[in-house]
Amino acid sequence: MNKYFQLGAVFIVFLFLFDILLNNSSFSSKVQYPCFSTKNEYSNNAKLDKLLSEIDVVGTTVEPTVEPTAEYKIDGVDIFHWYLKKTAGNLLQNAPNISTLYAYEFEHEITVTTTSWKMIRLVQMTFHIQFHFKHVFRLRVYCRYLDKNENEFGDPFESFTYPEYIVSCPKREGTKRIGLSVTPNGEFIPLPLVDRMLKKPKYELSMCVATLYGSEAKWLLFIEMIEHFKLQGIQHFYIHIHNASNYDLKVINDYVRTGEVEVHYLLERDQRTDNHWHMVNIAVIISMKNSLNSFRFQDCLIWSRGESKWTIFADLDERLLMTEYPGTILDYVREIRNESIAGIQFRQQWVLKTELMPETYEGDSQIDAWMPTHRFHNSSAIGPVGHTAKCIIDTSKVFIMWVHSVTEFFPGKGYALHKLTPEEGLVRHYRDQSLGNWGEKWLNETLKFGPLRETDYPKKYLGKLTENVKRRAKYVYGNEFD
Repeated sequence: MNKYFQLGAVFIVFLFLFDILLNNSSFSSKVQYPCFSTKNEYSNNAKLDKLLSEIDVVGTTVEPTVEPTAEYKIDGVDIFHWYLKKTAGNLLQNAPNISTLYAYEFEHEITVTTTSWKMIRLVQMTFHIQFHFKHVFRLRVYCRYLDKNENEFGDPFESFTYPEYIVSCPKREGTKRIGLSVTPNGEFIPLPLVDRMLKKPKYELSMCVATLYGSEAKWLLFIEMIEHFKLQGIQHFYIHIHNASNYDLKVINDYVRTGEVEVHYLLERDQRTDNHWHMVNIAVIISMKNSLNSFRFQDCLIWSRGESKWTIFADLDERLLMTEYPGTILDYVREIRNESIAGIQFRQQWVLKTELMPETYEGDSQIDAWMPTHRFHNSSAIGPVGHTAKCIIDTSKVFIMWVHSVTEFFPGKGYALHKLTPEEGLVRHYRDQSLGNWGEKWLNETLKFGPLRETDYPKKYLGKLTENVKRRAKYVYGNEFD
């Protein structure tokens, strides 16, 4: 059986590599970067030397770009050289199609976020013989620049995805809108530039909320989440929505109306079921990246960068709290003076949610009975350091973010996470036991950390939280003629 399994896996790898050749992919490409030298600055890296030797210097063929300065360098080199250095060993494949989301104008570059690619990204194959086969891709796209008259100017600029779902384009004087295409002359949708050249952040503390999807009613969870974090000092919320019911959208849109919430709707060219947004599992033990979370974290990292000093990355059913520290989360981050701290990490405690939330609003007594912070108390022990942890980060110091931790900091400054003890703070995660069969799959794992015990949401916040949840729910859903 193992022999046939291994032969099948090898055959899939062969088909995958053959597909790369059919797509005219190359193991090195003439990626164009203007206005910098092609000397062998990294002589110890043969792959990078080869890449740099193939770069086309196109400063004479494009409109004026922003010249590199000391502020636009990473690790002592121009930012686009640094991207090449980081991806020198990666395969470069043509993007079959592209869906763009937003374009952000920073001091040093224009960053375009994308939602998906019609391509299965093969991250890792693990065979029973312990053979590891890894491919990481850059996907080739072209930056297209439009002026104030909606006329395209300059040659299309060949770029690539790095990090995943992110495309960086050099700035060109006179650019008012920008788009991405999969070929130099292909069609594209122009995007306006979102200003991220702010003198100082607009918010001290914001939150990126995990993508909303699935069938469970979200209105009560959503109101409680927003009002909980407002009590902790959060000033703004960035929300991604894959799907939500019209009933849930009533309260979400009401928070948009009051300026507390911004929403990005995920438009997907490639048909996926909800669980494929969260995790795709393929036969032959192919481990796939969590495409939804990967996109969400990268987009929100860029979305909040420059606009918020600190950003929480957490889910709809998670409540981050300070414990023995007497103040709020905002009070805590305001006291951070060590510039090397790029984020703080909270350990997790699971509060077992055993019932689905009510579908519709019925009044104050229902709120008292069904708010998760009122209804559920049976809790796990606190998980170990790093285990499904959640973070608050300074997005100006973090280059790549993952679900539970920072994947990569910007280099050169010695940035690191401060890992909180449970005495400082923790996550109360009201985890539903039936959705995704979580209780069946993962409850025993949490029991390894200790026996279940009864815990409560802090009384010092519960009264005000309940009052605020009731007020918003009644305002949105309490109209008897609605």
